[in-house]
Amino acid sequence: MTNQSPAPPSPRRPQFLLRQTPLVIFVLSGLLFLGLFAFLAQIDGPTLQIVHSFTHPAIDHIGTIGNHIGDGVTLVLISLGIGAVGFRLGWPTWKSASIHSLLAHGVAGLFTQILKHTIGRPRPRLKQSQDWEIAPSLESGWDSFPSGHTTASFAVATVLAYHFPKAKMLWYGLAAFNGTCRVITGAHFPTDVLGGVLVGIGTALLIIHSPEKWKTFFQHTLTHGLPWLITAFGIVWISVPHPGIELEPSLSLFLGLITIGIGLGLRLWWIRELTFGGTPPPGRWPSQWPCLIMGLGLATSTGSLVVLGASLMTGIIWWQGTQFEFTTKIKSNPSDGFKPIWTEAIIGLVMFFLTILIFSIRSGVNFVSP
Repeated sequence: MTNQSPAPPSPRRPQFLLRQTPLVIFVLSGLLFLGLFAFLAQIDGPTLQIVHSFTHPAIDHIGTIGNHIGDGVTLVLISLGIGAVGFRLGWPTWKSASIHSLLAHGVAGLFTQILKHTIGRPRPRLKQSQDWEIAPSLESGWDSFPSGHTTASFAVATVLAYHFPKAKMLWYGLAAFNGTCRVITGAHFPTDVLGGVLVGIGTALLIIHSPEKWKTFFQHTLTHGLPWLITAFGIVWISVPHPGIELEPSLSLFLGLITIGIGLGLRLWWIRELTFGGTPPPGRWPSQWPCLIMGLGLATSTGSLVVLGASLMTGIIWWQGTQFEFTTKIKSNPSDGFKPIWTEAIIGLVMFFLTILIFSIRSGVNFVSP
C-alpha cells in the first residue's frame, strides 16, 4: 500500500478574503448609492431648470427619439425580432436572449410599478419643492421614481449585453441615451433615472443567472459598472450649479493632469519593462494601482470633493473586486492586465483631453448658488 502525503492546506488568508470581499463590495456599494441619491437630489431641480432653458427644436427632437427607444412596444418588438431570427435559424443564443429580455422587461416593469406607487414621488411638472416626499399614491403624475423607461431599457440592455457581449457598449449606450432623454424632456429627475438604472440591471441579473451565481455576477457588475456610473455622475455634478466646497479650476486642472501623468507613466514604464523581459514586482501593484491613480486624477480635475470621494470609494470597490483576478493573471502571465502600449497611450491622451474638457465646463459655469 502506497503512502500518500496529505495535500498541503490552502492558504488561509486568501480564503478568508475570498469570503469577505463580496461583503465589503456590497456594503461599500450600498453606501455609495445612498450618497449618490443624496447629492443628486440636491441638483434635481437645478438640472431641470437648465434643461428647460434650452428650447431648440433639435433638442426636443432628440429627446423624442430617445423616449421612443425606451417605449415598451419598441423593446418588445426588439425582443420578438431577436427571437424570430433565433427560432427561424436555430440559434440558441438568440432564442435565450429573446426569452430572457422579455422576462426581464416584464419583471422590471412589475418592480417599477410597485416602487412608483409605494414611493409616490410627483413628476417634475407637479413638484413644487425639492424635498424627497414618500407617500404611497395611485394618482396620475405621482409616479416619478424610478423612471420606467430607464428601468426597462437597462433591463433589456443588460440581457443583450450578456448574450451578445461584443455589442455591449451599443446596448448600454442606447439605454443611457434613453435615460438622458427622460431628463431632457422633463419627464423625470436625475435621481429617477439613477433608480431606473439600478432596478433594471438588478432585475436582469436575477433573470439571466441561477440563484447560486447571483452573488458572483452582482459583484462583477458592481466592480466593473460603478466607474462608468461615477463618470456620468461627475459630468452631471460639475455641469449643474450647486452649493459645495470646490477647488479653484486652474489648481484642480494642474493637480489632475499631474496625477494622471503619474499613473500613465507607471503603466507605460511597466509595459516597457515586460517587453524587455522584466519581472513584475511583488503583489498586485503593476496592474491596478496606476489605474486607480489615473482615475483619481480625472476626479481631481473636477475640483469637487464629492466627485473625488465617490471616485475614491469606487476605486476601492474595483480593487477589492478584481484583486484575485489580477493576481492569478499576473502569476501566469505578467503582461496580463495591460493593453498594448499604443492603446494605453491613447487611453491616457483621452483622459488628458477629458481634464481639459472638464476645465472648460467649470470655467463657464457658476458653481456658487446665488
